Amino acid sequence: MTNIEVFCEKCKTIANTTQLWCEKCKELNKVQPIEACSYSNYELSTMWSLNDFLPQFSKIMTLSEGNTPCTKISRDKPIKDLILKLEFRNPTGSFRDRAASVIVSDALNKKQKKIVGASTGSFNISLAAYSAKAGIKSTNILPLNLDLSKKEQIQLYGGEVKEIGETVEEAVEFASEYSRTTSSYLATPESNILTIEGQKTIALELVIQKKEISSIIVPKGSGTLILSIFRGYEDAIKSGWIEDIPSIYAVSLKKTHVSHFAESLESKPSKLHEEVKKILVQTKGKDIEIDASVMIDKAMKLAKNEGLFIEPASASVIAAAHQLVETEQINVSRTVGILTGTGINALNIFASQLRGHQKAVWGLSQSSTTKFEILNFIANNKANYGISIWNSLGKSPTKQSIYQHLNQLEKKGLISVIEPKMKQKKYKITRKGLETIERMRALIDYV
Repeated sequence: MTNIEVFCEKCKTIANTTQLWCEKCKELNKVQPIEACSYSNYELSTMWSLNDFLPQFSKIMTLSEGNTPCTKISRDKPIKDLILKLEFRNPTGSFRDRAASVIVSDALNKKQKKIVGASTGSFNISLAAYSAKAGIKSTNILPLNLDLSKKEQIQLYGGEVKEIGETVEEAVEFASEYSRTTSSYLATPESNILTIEGQKTIALELVIQKKEISSIIVPKGSGTLILSIFRGYEDAIKSGWIEDIPSIYAVSLKKTHVSHFAESLESKPSKLHEEVKKILVQTKGKDIEIDASVMIDKAMKLAKNEGLFIEPASASVIAAAHQLVETEQINVSRTVGILTGTGINALNIFASQLRGHQKAVWGLSQSSTTKFEILNFIANNKANYGISIWNSLGKSPTKQSIYQHLNQLEKKGLISVIEPKMKQKKYKITRKGLETIERMRALIDYV
């Protein structure tokens, strides 16, 4: 890897690794802004059309990510003409493909055979896909409470899934230790500076596609996307493409009883968030909190009115735009909202909203229907923990009721506990449980 120099701004140490954090003083590593030729010289086809701004590799691992289109809101009157950057049009459905392309290229050129990363799902889907193309074994560390569709996509790409802890922070910590003990390349976004270098191409593309913008609305998450966009604008200024960075508005998750519906925005305060605060001050932006239920509502309306299907965390920018327009803080026609991820990653959540309750099975009460669905999840190894079963049911009914159902099924001998001494009980189907499922399926097929 050449063309970029990683250094710590605080202690001035030059890093010879891709670590996002300085090994010496534990502060954020950075890359000097890159100067390249005029933006008029670039004809976009993929992210790698901006190769002058990216690390140089002898072999690039690409699935034709980047060069995502922009469109405008047409039927939501208060925010009509808001510009949307459709990052969910990337190969696996999220902006994380940009990071995965650069990171897996680096791993491939370093002749790595194993790669490991942790996230709330979208990055690991990207990592599994790009690793599959590169012929590298990927191990994907996920917290237990993720949407089932994310886990299944990773497995479809041949990635190994390990579910560790109830928070992404626990998963990230485990991934770092796993990387050390297995000599695997560490790809976790919050640990690898190439995340920033890949994702910064969003800003560079925006300058080419929509040069005259005054503000940009971005889901905050762990903070890497905002750092990336700021970093891209630094390159654009250094290259003489623009003079000022647009105001950056970070959209955070309001802590309520439904916060779990926007799991990719759930993140504890961190050093990266301190960097985000500095960026918001420097660009005269601000942090905006949105309730997850509002995000779901905006996502469903966007699908119905504009034909764009996005996950709740992406819809946070739509909700934030409404707030900013209402308080006259932005010029909507000169504002870009980054739609980061596809709605496919939250299918269970949308399904539960559409039907309002679990689908009934003929002849069964609502409670028995839920038990039948739980048995099916366990029997098919789609969800084996209480929290993952709850998630797979669209996070409805409550967690407490799911554990009550599990206790009742265990007492009836339909399921049993694997490794009962573990903090999280893992369930398996019993022979009696399988026989019960077969009888129920026969009844359903008959009617």
